[in-house]
Amino acid sequence: MNRFIWLVRREIWEHKAIWVAPAILLVCLLLAVITGNVHLGPIGEMDASTPLGSLPQDKQIKLLLIAYAGIALVVYMVMGIVGFFYALDSLYADRRDRSVLFWKSLPLSDAETVLSKFTIAAIVIPLVAFTGALLAQFFIAGGGAAKLTAAGHAAGIMWQPEALLGGVTLSLIWCVTAMFWYAPVIAYLMLASAWAPKGPFLWAVLPPVAISLLEVVLLHTSHAKDFIADRMFGLYRLLGSQDQHVAGDAVKDEVIKLSNIDLAANLKEFYGSPDMWLGIVAAALLLAGAIWVRRYRDETT
Repeated sequence: MNRFIWLVRREIWEHKAIWVAPAILLVCLLLAVITGNVHLGPIGEMDASTPLGSLPQDKQIKLLLIAYAGIALVVYMVMGIVGFFYALDSLYADRRDRSVLFWKSLPLSDAETVLSKFTIAAIVIPLVAFTGALLAQFFIAGGGAAKLTAAGHAAGIMWQPEALLGGVTLSLIWCVTAMFWYAPVIAYLMLASAWAPKGPFLWAVLPPVAISLLEVVLLHTSHAKDFIADRMFGLYRLLGSQDQHVAGDAVKDEVIKLSNIDLAANLKEFYGSPDMWLGIVAAALLLAGAIWVRRYRDETT
């Protein structure tokens, strides 16, 4: 167990982007807060000229929930990019600089090495994203409170538990569901990283693109493209409303969309779906493939 923990810590030390990327994002956000460039104004059908403090409490909560969830989503998107390129380079980098020969000379199994890298991409990076999202939400709350105080409004608006805890809850849900939902994607990228003689990005991206194009050209269907799109963006179904017929065209409004979220129903559907659990099985098979390739691949190619 100690060896595995040290392998995880080594990955964190060697790949500084895991903590540098969110740190840079938070510094930029903090500078925006300090310079007063945090703008919170009504959206959707609300009058944009109306100050936040003049709105009814229910609309304040809806607006703040969107602001907190939105800044968290930005952090998760940035960390998603970091996780994508980390997984893609995780096993290829060891072969590129021949350091894999050194690591194989140590009493470490290929399974330990691959699983430690998978732990970074599937668990550590989402947890870092959650921490960054949490800090970003508090920065926004503090900056918004300062602006409201300067404008003569009650600063406590920004710290309403329904809004702040709602944003934190959404961030935590995204973190946990991302660990499960993107597990097969991460495992696939690691398999491509272990296999690719050169250019792991092309080896990872071209096969699904080619399959999708061939299906469209030959069969005039788009099942492969829909499957890939759902696996890449299906997590964000948690942002959607269960009732797609509420208030007609107003469903498109972000305020109504977010206020109609039924998290309990969405999570029950999400965790009870065969897609998620088949994805876990696929991730295990792909990881087994990555371990096998790393064990038997000729390191001179």
